[in-house]
Amino acid sequence: MTTHSSGSKGIDIRSKRSGVTRRPHLAATLAALLVVGWSLVSSAPAGPARAADPISQAKARQAALQRTIADQQAELAALQAQSARLDQELNLATAALSQVSAEYDRVAGLLVQVQQQVDAITAKLTTLNAQIAQLDKQLAQLAAEITTQTVDLNARERLLQDHLRAAYEQSQTSLLEILLSADSLDAASNQVGYLLNVSDQDAALANDIRRIRAELTVKQGTLAAGRAELATARAAARRQADALSRRRQQLSALQIRLGELKSAAEQKKQAQGAVLNAALNAQGNVQEQLRRSKIAADAANALVGRLMAQEAARQKAIAEAKARAAAQARQNQLSARGFRWPEGAFSITQEWGPTDFELEPPYTYNGKNYPHFHAGIDMGNGCGTPILAAGAGVVVASGQPLLPFDVGYGVVIAHGGGVVSWYWHVQPVVVVQPGQQVIPGQVIAYEGATGMATGCHLHFAINDNGIWQNPRWYLP
Repeated sequence: MTTHSSGSKGIDIRSKRSGVTRRPHLAATLAALLVVGWSLVSSAPAGPARAADPISQAKARQAALQRTIADQQAELAALQAQSARLDQELNLATAALSQVSAEYDRVAGLLVQVQQQVDAITAKLTTLNAQIAQLDKQLAQLAAEITTQTVDLNARERLLQDHLRAAYEQSQTSLLEILLSADSLDAASNQVGYLLNVSDQDAALANDIRRIRAELTVKQGTLAAGRAELATARAAARRQADALSRRRQQLSALQIRLGELKSAAEQKKQAQGAVLNAALNAQGNVQEQLRRSKIAADAANALVGRLMAQEAARQKAIAEAKARAAAQARQNQLSARGFRWPEGAFSITQEWGPTDFELEPPYTYNGKNYPHFHAGIDMGNGCGTPILAAGAGVVVASGQPLLPFDVGYGVVIAHGGGVVSWYWHVQPVVVVQPGQQVIPGQVIAYEGATGMATGCHLHFAINDNGIWQNPRWYLP
């Protein structure tokens, strides 16, 4: 048997007597003691785990980090979905602005929605970056803990190796030598007891090493998974941030073009008002025409009230008309609301809304009173142009329903839900009758100049539950 010199931290018990022969059978005795100690290492403790068990704490921390990662993945998925919606809305706004007939109010509404999406994505990206920073901080702390525990583990493993070497060397000294070399029986008992205690300490040290290794395994797995997810989240966040930057530039360009469109729309509206006022002045007796226009507007509002009262009884007929409309192949595009333009080809001569045209009556819209307000859109393509039903519904008035206040001919169609379309100044030919069902694109009248009109055109209006709304909001 080879003898090793002790460099351990354990106590080197040496014989005080020289020339005494070492007895190898004592090695078997001390080895048996070590076996007992190692059996403690491999045995699981009885009873429930302690509340402060480090391995359980590491696993609980791992589960918490996994929940954080899951929340981060859900946030990223929501961000990507909202990013896709923003792309669709940007494309829609870009297409709307590229149309020759681009209308300011509609495009402005689209860009408001785009801006809202941009703001929402910016907020989500800020939240995601905050989560990434928090995860990065947690992983850095975990990595530092792993480094510290690894150093501690290495120190404990070296200490255990030193103890085992010392125990092996001590096993070369016989119990008899210890007894004979001791000054007294009490001293010999203390030295033998120390050997037994060293075995118990080594068993406890081995338990610590096994616990630290298991805890490190859990933490290292947690760190690896967290770092992989962190890299994925950072890459996704960078892509979304780059895409958001490009979208902001696109939105800025669209807003500049929208400003140009707004300026052109205001100039167009002023020009339309000037032309209409000139035509009105050319006819003379402006005050009388204004008085008659106000009376006609009051009569129209009264008729709206009567039509709204009859709405419930017409719901079934409207539903049948819509079913027929769905079955028939449409040659013209319908909006999401199921409406189309009432003429196949036309030019807009006056827009909806506040105007300088003196013949238009006053109207209060969204709580603001306007001295002159045009409640619809005027369009024209020449006298006799077919007028088409804008949507499926039931005719509720035709002919001259505003007599004696307005001698103009017109058609009124109820579409359900309180939405009614008006077609005015048509030729004095009654094409459809009240109660008749119509479908989009069906001829209901012909363009004329009856009533208070300066020439052949169609006045097309939408009344939605008692409010004269912009028809463009209902059209494709």
